[in-house]
Amino acid sequence: MLTYKFTAAALTLAALALRLAYAFHSNPFVDEFTTVLAAQSILRRGWPVLPSGLFYEHGLLFSYLDAPFVAVASTANLITMARLPSALIGAATVPLLYRLGRRWFSPGVGLAAAALLAFSPEGMVWGGRARMYALAQLLVLLTVLWAFEGSRGRGNARRRWPALTALLAGLLTQFGVLMFVPPLVTAIIVLRIQAATDNGQRFSLQRIAAAIQLSKFKPWLLQAVALTAVIVTGMLVKRLGQPLGMAQLGAAPGQNPALELWRTLSYQIGVALDGAGAVSFLARQFGVPHHLWLTVAAVAGLLLLIAKITSQPAAARRHAPLIFLWLVFGLTIVEMLTLLEPFRRNPRYVVMGLPLFYLLAAQSAALLFRQIAGFRPSKTWRRAGGYFAPILLAGFIALQAGGQLTDLSIAWRTPEPAYDRAFQFVAARWQPDDVVLTVHPPAAALYLPRLDYFAQQIDAEQFLLNLNTKNPVDRWLGAPWLHTAAQLNAALNAHARVWFVADEQRLTTFGFFRGDWLAALNTQMEPVWAADGALVFRSRANRTPVPAAPAAPLDANFGGLIKLTGYAFNTDAQPPRLTLFWQALAPIPTDYTVFVQLRNAENANVQGWDRQPLDGAYPTHLWQPGEVVADTIPLPLDGSPPDNYRLAIGLYQPDTPARLPLENDAGGENAIYLTEDLWP
Repeated sequence: MLTYKFTAAALTLAALALRLAYAFHSNPFVDEFTTVLAAQSILRRGWPVLPSGLFYEHGLLFSYLDAPFVAVASTANLITMARLPSALIGAATVPLLYRLGRRWFSPGVGLAAAALLAFSPEGMVWGGRARMYALAQLLVLLTVLWAFEGSRGRGNARRRWPALTALLAGLLTQFGVLMFVPPLVTAIIVLRIQAATDNGQRFSLQRIAAAIQLSKFKPWLLQAVALTAVIVTGMLVKRLGQPLGMAQLGAAPGQNPALELWRTLSYQIGVALDGAGAVSFLARQFGVPHHLWLTVAAVAGLLLLIAKITSQPAAARRHAPLIFLWLVFGLTIVEMLTLLEPFRRNPRYVVMGLPLFYLLAAQSAALLFRQIAGFRPSKTWRRAGGYFAPILLAGFIALQAGGQLTDLSIAWRTPEPAYDRAFQFVAARWQPDDVVLTVHPPAAALYLPRLDYFAQQIDAEQFLLNLNTKNPVDRWLGAPWLHTAAQLNAALNAHARVWFVADEQRLTTFGFFRGDWLAALNTQMEPVWAADGALVFRSRANRTPVPAAPAAPLDANFGGLIKLTGYAFNTDAQPPRLTLFWQALAPIPTDYTVFVQLRNAENANVQGWDRQPLDGAYPTHLWQPGEVVADTIPLPLDGSPPDNYRLAIGLYQPDTPARLPLENDAGGENAIYLTEDLWP
């Protein structure tokens, strides 16, 4: 047995080394900056109130644990120091899992589960980040441990109070822990009903009634009230954080507290019977190499367990811990697939229950081994086996290595955007009149003296406060929301030097920005730094400003799809530049090409410029109804002699000469004419 303990200690050290290595090696995850910002607020105010005024309840307990580490950190090692609590907590969960597995099943099962957690890619990543998930994982494990032992047999009611305490701490760490509560309550009920069987007798209403009597209903009632209080407390703290753009609690007149708590819960609940989405989620979580064979072993063990209980009802008592684990973890996964909003189908939420999965997979594998081998190891054999723990563990690692080490390597090599280095680059070159805008305000707060704009065009509502007002601001710093290309152009025109910090995924892959923004970025700003997907742009020193609004308004309606609302002509630029302001009136089914024709006094074409809007960067089928697209077109004269020129402008499909019809077309060409003296 001593050999098992030494092996468990070695696994704990290995887990700590792996998590510390990741903490010192990897770029910060985007949400880690918010954790550090909350910890700094705790150090200054005693509460995690962000500069925007938002009470940051997300990871509340972890933010307090993190604050002392942030207090002694410097700017250079800020993120690394903030990660140390997660690494320590993640490593501490390994020996706890070993002890639980040894207590409920056998030392070998405990050791196998501990090894799985120690070398888990998810454990390494979330145990090496300054986020709350390693702590939530530990608290979920403690809740399940004490809930089981406090609900099994008689005289253990006092152990349910630590379970309620751990659950409250879990809800104050990550509100998603709440999804474990219905499965946990179900498992406790099943465990109590199981107590109704005696000497292999089958379930009956009389036996169930007897079980309820044996459980001493009064303590259960008291603890049910305590459970309700725990859940309400978690919901109240969550509501203080203004989830999904909700108004500050107590700020809006006529707020009903009970209704507000229900809204806090209900936005996470929704029947989502999406078969394809469910398969994709299961494949991502349990079909990856390091989980695939564990999933196969767990499911096979479940089928064997069902067969045993069906044929021998008395076996349910012997396998009560495994039944309990399956109910808690299995029903949580079912809940995520059917009753929760899809945003809960995220690896970080599964991480909180991974120790349960590893434990039931290890025990299922042990059941299968005994079934195949055809014997149950004797007590003497089990004791002797302790001397071979390192050999058995080496065999386990060899079996797991193909998937575990591959996925560990992938997790190790996959970089997060280097926002810390990006803002440090900007800070080193900062001038007093500079302006900065970014998709990631918390990172800016840690390294820059200020943030001028939160910049994101699409799907920004979840990141905003005061959403229903004229002046929404970001949730973290309270910076104004800049979300149109026209606003970007106005900021560029108003300031001598503007910085924009983003990353490749948010700029292109996630679709947070449309083509008009990208075109303005490409023409008005230049990339000056990039690393691991993080990008820094700076306004061009010699740029030609793009007007934010038309100098001459128009009302030219093309086919009820697109309207030309005006234009601006810059004769000082070389070559002259024409900016057309298009507005989408409805969804546009195809891509149209803009033609601009230079006509002389005889209305003959002298030159022509045909191109898709924004030089193809933002084709018309992507335009959203109501949005205005400013398209700047250079018009080089190519030596054309002076004349009384005018411009004819319209749209056509590139695969056909047919032009998009112009309403009230006086010239019969489906074109609008600019008749002023464009080249005086």
